[in-house]
Amino acid sequence: MNNEREIIRRARRAGMSRREFIKLGGTAAAAAAFLVACGDDTADTTAAPATTAAPATTAAPTTTAAPDSDEIGGEITLWAWGAGLEGEVIQQRIDYFNSKYPNVQVNWEPLAANGYEEYPQLLARFAAGNAPDVMRMLNFQLTQLTAEGEALLDLDDYIARDAEELNMGDFIPTTVEGTLVNGKAYGLPDNTEPYVIYYNRDAFDAAGLEDPQVLFQNGEWNEEAFTNSIDALVDNGMRFGVSFESWNYDTFCFMGGGTILNENLEPTIHQGASPGMLGYFAQLIADGKSPNPVVAGGTHLEAFRNQQTGMYLMGPWWYGALTGTVDFDYDVTALPSFNGVRAGKLELGTISISSQSKNPEAAWAFTKTITDTRGLEIWSQVATPTRRSALEVAGFNDVQWKKDAVAMVEAGTWTPFTTQGFAVDTACAAALDLLWAGEATAEEATQDAANRIREALA
Repeated sequence: MNNEREIIRRARRAGMSRREFIKLGGTAAAAAAFLVACGDDTADTTAAPATTAAPATTAAPTTTAAPDSDEIGGEITLWAWGAGLEGEVIQQRIDYFNSKYPNVQVNWEPLAANGYEEYPQLLARFAAGNAPDVMRMLNFQLTQLTAEGEALLDLDDYIARDAEELNMGDFIPTTVEGTLVNGKAYGLPDNTEPYVIYYNRDAFDAAGLEDPQVLFQNGEWNEEAFTNSIDALVDNGMRFGVSFESWNYDTFCFMGGGTILNENLEPTIHQGASPGMLGYFAQLIADGKSPNPVVAGGTHLEAFRNQQTGMYLMGPWWYGALTGTVDFDYDVTALPSFNGVRAGKLELGTISISSQSKNPEAAWAFTKTITDTRGLEIWSQVATPTRRSALEVAGFNDVQWKKDAVAMVEAGTWTPFTTQGFAVDTACAAALDLLWAGEATAEEATQDAANRIREALA
């Protein structure tokens, strides 16, 4: 097709090689699906709309009461990524489900990468009419998949039918909000990951600094304390005071009360607190107190592990990866407050059901089971549960770093989701690369970002 080069260019930007794209089949449907995922409004999707699903076999519950577990059988397909411990935990959740629903066979299709890199393949499957029954979804993907054709099953009737069993009030409210599109629920909250600060406690002690967890508990973990910690760590011989990665640009804005888009989907990254917050982090790079942030996710975990940096801004999912791999005392606490505001980005995970599912009752049974208290307690081995009861039984109320992480869930937010979520991120990253390189001021870079966002959303 005429725009194949553009498709491949975007695929590479998303971490997909040309060979991997060809594995999608190289078809017009796959190409259109990928371009929709990447926010290309010029893609011809009339032949095979990426988000148009076949009519649902059952759009609403088949009974006014939930069927008994032994009445539900057949097969369902699970679309979910997970390797190592995460993969083991997914299997534990499947086993837990089968302990309650022994007549349902769950065919899990482990993905090689993650929910973003594999997303174009999911769109291609929707376009071909063979979408999986149950899927792990991320952030703006619900909005994209429900933009045309109701590709996902509206769960409102199921939730209403099984309200007593579900106890939706047990979920942290912000995580429920992340499952809604135009007021309808298209999934159940699976996990929510805030952003936090990893810190080298030994290095803090050596520099004569107070423990950040104590500062946070006392309401004193703020811009001044954060800046003083960075300076003291560097002065005491640490190569960098803090490391961060550029793709978390929105987290930096949120920390001080800034935004990327408003509710009308108009760019605001160049207004309010955002330019100043981005400028603060850019100055750390210019002063040699932070390394180059334009790197792949998780790169600076190694800098933290090797004691090249005293702090690392990232999600709590790496905490377990450090266990037993370092010979220093480390911990995690909340993000510092700026401008009197404490906020950060939430990564949202949702369990959703395809409207193409031929076995929606079994798919729903799986969805509600792996997100009940026990299902989320199992999941807590690798993620932050969305139910307060699961947080309690998993010990999150007993461990200080986990309590601090949950505090960031309570203070968390996200940029309003759009069908062009990937394109918004791409626009901001391209504009802010010049800021991180010292080739543009924060005001210039954010104005450029705002212009690029308008083009992406046009």
